[in-house]
Amino acid sequence: MEKRFKIFVYREGKQPLVHDGPCKDIYSTEGRFIHALKESNPFVTTDPYKAHMFFFPFSVSKMVSYLYKPGSLDMSPLIHFVKDYVEVIGGKYPFWNRSEGADHFMLSCHDWVSLVTNTFLPLHRLLVTTTLCILS
Repeated sequence: MEKRFKIFVYREGKQPLVHDGPCKDIYSTEGRFIHALKESNPFVTTDPYKAHMFFFPFSVSKMVSYLYKPGSLDMSPLIHFVKDYVEVIGGKYPFWNRSEGADHFMLSCHDWVSLVTNTFLPLHRLLVTTTLCILS
């Protein structure tokens, strides 16, 4: 499988919201996964035409830290960030549009991800919520 299955990681976006995540707290799965895909990884390809899956490298935990105002209950900054990111990807690459996002994924160990994706219907319909267990 390592020789065949490939993931393309989108390069768009800047830290701290994209390409980074917490690695030493209860939400560390996001950060560890993002960082694992940056390192020499047999599943990652730099050629999107060879990819089977496409990864959105943003961290919901970082979005909550930087975009959410505590106590406001206003999720719109997070929703707008995800929607804008997907629109940039869809406008720049043909892959989101060819599959309607069915071969795209994100990782979040933060329960707020469903609040963000539920309001952005195309993303909610296409992204699969998965629980990953990483054994170290």
